[in-house]
Amino acid sequence: MGKNRSRRSWMDRARRLEKAITDYLELPADAVLDLPRLTLVGNSRLVVENHRGISEYQPDLVRLKLSTGELEIKGTGMLLREIKPDAIALEGTIHSLTFC
Repeated sequence: MGKNRSRRSWMDRARRLEKAITDYLELPADAVLDLPRLTLVGNSRLVVENHRGISEYQPDLVRLKLSTGELEIKGTGMLLREIKPDAIALEGTIHSLTFC
């Protein structure tokens, strides 16, 4: 348990340092810190960049792995229109987005 806590503490400090450097240099955080970028067009199209893959796919629920956890997308008639190594495009009627 001590090793896990120590590792987590080290990773938290490293993440804070990365953020401080990014802020100081005025660089885009999503690119430098590998944060997800979501583009929502109305409630019918969602593009997620910097994802880590799909953990669950159903027509009414899609879960995507992110560097910061998971993104849960609920809706109806959802289809994966594009799947690329760095981006996923989803279409359908989107009801909610939840970060887990």
